[in-house]
Amino acid sequence: MDVYLIQHAAAVPGEQDPRRPLTEQGRAAAAAVARYLAELRGRLVCAAIPEIWHSGKLRAQQTAEVFAQALRPPPSLVVRADMNPDDDPRSLYGEIVARREQPGSLMIVGHLPHLARLAGLLLAADARMTPVQFVNAGVVRIVPMEEGWSVAWYVTPTCVL
Repeated sequence: MDVYLIQHAAAVPGEQDPRRPLTEQGRAAAAAVARYLAELRGRLVCAAIPEIWHSGKLRAQQTAEVFAQALRPPPSLVVRADMNPDDDPRSLYGEIVARREQPGSLMIVGHLPHLARLAGLLLAADARMTPVQFVNAGVVRIVPMEEGWSVAWYVTPTCVL
């Protein structure tokens, strides 16, 4: 199972709107990356993505919706209570490892520092490590290796805009 990690797209500051919806630029960046992945399906996205997990926070939900609209078949959106910025990523990591040999892929739209800690567990077996420098609306594809996991590629909005 391939895992796609996405930091939510750029959102308005909490002082401006406490719900923190995506900015117009954030929505456009997420849409550009999502279109790029959809156009290169088979080369970049090899297996179907049946689900996109997100935290339920508006900025993550809206980012997940942008990707779901671009991908075919459209993935189901799944709200996870354990994906908030300061949540411990070990439960999520355990579920990913348990599904490692299953066909298909999983897309996860989250927040820092949770997403960085999850990447640390997957890639370095240590949540304190930061093997990926996440950017808003960027997508990191992590694939299983014989032992452990590896980054296959990383697409950021600056690559496709």
